Amino acid sequence: MITTELKNNNLEPGLEFCKYDESFLEMSWKWLTDPEIKRLTMTPDFTREDQGRWFAGLPAMKGYLIWGLKCNSTPIGAMGLKNLTAVDTEYWGYIGDRRFWGMGIGQRLMQFALEQAMRLNLKSIYLRVHRGNDRALRLYEKSGFDLEREDADVRIMRRKLER
Repeated sequence: MITTELKNNNLEPGLEFCKYDESFLEMSWKWLTDPEIKRLTMTPDFTREDQGRWFAGLPAMKGYLIWGLKCNSTPIGAMGLKNLTAVDTEYWGYIGDRRFWGMGIGQRLMQFALEQAMRLNLKSIYLRVHRGNDRALRLYEKSGFDLEREDADVRIMRRKLER
């Protein structure tokens, strides 16, 4: 796993990006097995054993960065950059704690992801989003992502990064 220094610029008081640890792993099980969150994030079926193997393999993963997001020390979501190359990366992220939906925190996830991609001197960042995830689609469009292509129920969107 690639490591990068955490910076919490421009975050509201109480919000903190941090290392994705066992507390996030446990919460992610709860979040990603919730039928609505699973559908919106397009999460495939997985077992606790699958999840454990994935977590154990994080330190050796190439081209993969992951952070947890806490609000007042409570895990509320996770985000990352994957499929990292010399020129681009794929963003993923979610707020798993429904109490924090609709509060603009997704914008903070996106802002942090863009900052990290720019620190890595990438030329673009892309993402995959379920075409029925209207809230996320609005966020991504507002964040400067353009539709690149559509595959079945998935939209692939990309944003060029300017220095």
